[in-house]
Amino acid sequence: MSKELELYKAFIDGLVERKDSITARWVKGDGFPKTEDNKAKNDFLATLTPEQKGIIAEMLQDEHIAGIHDTLAYINEMMDLEGLELHQDGESYPNDYFESLHYDFISRCDGDEWPE
Repeated sequence: MSKELELYKAFIDGLVERKDSITARWVKGDGFPKTEDNKAKNDFLATLTPEQKGIIAEMLQDEHIAGIHDTLAYINEMMDLEGLELHQDGESYPNDYFESLHYDFISRCDGDEWPE
């Protein structure tokens, strides 16, 4: 496997490792860090049932992943239409080697293996 492809896969897999929303975790857990700025959020969360917190956490998680997806889709569009290139260690990431940055990200989030 080429170095560019290894770097590309590591980049996508690194994003997959970061796909979990800390905000969603705070909502389901003990709330936001206990600061004055977070008081209203924590007061609101205290009024919710665990089921309601779970629903909000799921919505936040979905939006977190969607934000990464949409950013990758924009980068892909810029690569396709505007000549944008991503480089690391002197190597250029392959563009659309498998499908696209955003498709590969979502596929890996869903547990799919890398294609051969």
